[in-house]
Amino acid sequence: MKGDQEGTEALIRGVKEGRNQAAISQVQCGGQTPSQLLIEPHPPRSSAMHLSPLMFKDQLQQDVIMVLKFPSNSPVTHVAANTLPHLATPAVVTVTCSRVFAVNRWHNTAGVRGAPGYSLEQAHHLPIEMDALIASNSGSGGRQISDLVDQSISINSLCFLVTADNHYILACGFWDNSFRVYSSETGSQSQIVFGHWDVVTCLARSESYIGGDCYVVSGSRDATLLLWYWSGRHHAIGDNANNSDFPAPRAVLTGHDHELVCVAVCAELGLVISGAKEGPCLVHTITGDLLRALEGPDSCGAPRLITVSSEGHCIICYQGGPGQGHLCTFSINGKLLASLELADSTRAILLSSDGQNLVTGGDRGVVEVWRACDLKRHYVYPGCDAGIRALDLSHDQR
Repeated sequence: MKGDQEGTEALIRGVKEGRNQAAISQVQCGGQTPSQLLIEPHPPRSSAMHLSPLMFKDQLQQDVIMVLKFPSNSPVTHVAANTLPHLATPAVVTVTCSRVFAVNRWHNTAGVRGAPGYSLEQAHHLPIEMDALIASNSGSGGRQISDLVDQSISINSLCFLVTADNHYILACGFWDNSFRVYSSETGSQSQIVFGHWDVVTCLARSESYIGGDCYVVSGSRDATLLLWYWSGRHHAIGDNANNSDFPAPRAVLTGHDHELVCVAVCAELGLVISGAKEGPCLVHTITGDLLRALEGPDSCGAPRLITVSSEGHCIICYQGGPGQGHLCTFSINGKLLASLELADSTRAILLSSDGQNLVTGGDRGVVEVWRACDLKRHYVYPGCDAGIRALDLSHDQR
């Protein structure tokens, strides 16, 4: 009788343990295709493998997957990675200091098992294919923005922006106080936009809506910012196709006393954050109301770069001493959450899509990953042979 009782208790324990494991598995994999129907079962929900299934496989084990060297000796100063699979041309668009641009095709199916068009041959392809016109050196003339810029302008990443469909490039810094729209397919100019009283020094766009619409903000030496509307339908600034030659800004943002050097806009929050050569960074609404000023520590110099997340983190990179920089994280209410002095002159900052991680790069040629809320360093990539001027992330955040 005693042996039968012990056996019964062991059986009950086994059943309970089995039920517990089944419940845990159901929570982790709920909503996914049953593993019995797949050759390789889905990874658990919200795991790192779920976000990036190939992160530990093949060539993706390496920190540096590929190196793309352009024939031009001019430094790359702007990078825009619009790589979503539904785009007609998923690509990484690059612009150099000599204003030569390249539309480098992105292969979304490369190495992704089960993706449409997957093949063993594609699995060994690198993710980026250099622009054929640039690689052959035959059509580089059609890949250059040749309009004259103001001689006093130092070309940097904020002088350009690329639309979400990769079809148009907006550029500023021209002598006539305009910014201009160019087709990335032909290199031809499609629109000239006037509105400022002095040279336009920086551009930024918000996240795009369905159809490619977004906000565009221009900052100028006249110490003002203008908020514009980009129409994905009409492929132009302004939502009226009949008035594309003379579009009007949605709002005029004032409050600075000096030349604008950096700006960021978030449509979801309805905010524009901007910095000038002197004075604090300012937070405006997209209707033009000035909300508050963001004051960094006394050791901070002039702001150089700004990025903002839809979660409400605003990160500003200030100039420091020679070869140094200063990062500050603010809440959207203006509270300083964290600050950090850097032993590098930072040229590019970028927030991940979830707003949790910050990626930076500078003159030392090192890419670093930080936690956005408290600026704790997560990871350091191997150093590059030259300084870093621009950064972007693909849609899968790899």
